[in-house]
Amino acid sequence: MTGVAIDVTRIGVFGGSFDPVHVGHLLLAEAARVQAGLSRLLFMPAYIQPFKQGVEMSSGDDRVRMLKLATEDNPYFEVTTIETEKGGVSYTIDSLRELRDIYKNSRICFLIGTDMFLNIEKWKDADALIREFDFIVGVRPGYQDEEAARLAEKLRESHGANIEQVENPPIELSSTEIRGRIKSGDTIRYRVPESVRRYLLVREKEGSERFAHTKRVIDLALEMAERFGADRARTGLAALLHDYCKDPAGGVENDIAHGMMAAEAARSEFCIKDEDVLNAICYHTTGRAGMSTLEKVVFLADTVEPGRTYNSIARLRDNCMDDLDRGTLSVLVELKKYLIKNGLEVAADTEAAIADMEQE
Repeated sequence: MTGVAIDVTRIGVFGGSFDPVHVGHLLLAEAARVQAGLSRLLFMPAYIQPFKQGVEMSSGDDRVRMLKLATEDNPYFEVTTIETEKGGVSYTIDSLRELRDIYKNSRICFLIGTDMFLNIEKWKDADALIREFDFIVGVRPGYQDEEAARLAEKLRESHGANIEQVENPPIELSSTEIRGRIKSGDTIRYRVPESVRRYLLVREKEGSERFAHTKRVIDLALEMAERFGADRARTGLAALLHDYCKDPAGGVENDIAHGMMAAEAARSEFCIKDEDVLNAICYHTTGRAGMSTLEKVVFLADTVEPGRTYNSIARLRDNCMDDLDRGTLSVLVELKKYLIKNGLEVAADTEAAIADMEQE
């Protein structure tokens, strides 16, 4: 099927768990956008799907973050948090009505796969759902396509339904398979976007408590990047990987060395070649002379993220958000004081960073 002219009044909505989002989701979404002429497509992760109640899944926050990573390079894709923010069981009819109220001048078109479409009459308020909203059904030739066509015709006759079919690229892939491969240590490369692969592997290695810190560092680093002019994508990448080799039981040596170890892992395991990103990871515990804007942002975000509660944190955080250089120097000086007070060695890079910043 070829693309049709974009209709600025039609917005696609693609619902699901997306735990995690994978290339099959993205291929179907792009096929629907092009073939159905959608002006944009909203990915709508459910908080709890009605047919998956009691099933363990990733947090809504994690699934939203991965969707944003997966779609950030497509200007027609967006992520709506209408269901994850509401909480509870997510019912499509309620969410689509809310979106219709938001996008008053647009037609809401619900994108759905063949398997789910064949069960649509079992959904909450199915009659109203079918009458009120357009449906775009992704079909794969030879896979229940005749059953889908018969149901579509039946619903057109009984409900006046507006249902169109788009060709769903034939790829056998599921989120369940990807989660299983992660647990067993098998590769998921090319099954998910690289940004999502990195996210999943870091989360798996760090565990929930450490990864919660990492997410706070990412959020603060991105806020600071916006304020001080660092590249957003590179900032997010460095912040994600900064503690990849942090060992909670590693002691003082690991506290210092895990930055260097994480930089090496970023290079070898994740094929990161950007020296600024690698340096931001490597020196996030010590600083160094000649730090770039990105290095300062990651160094500070790790030090003053909202989970930190030491005595001088409020003053340091204010300094960091007010002036990048002044904030960096104040944190470096505070770090040196802390190390000396606790009888620990001050890294040569920290001494060099302080001397360099004091000369500016």
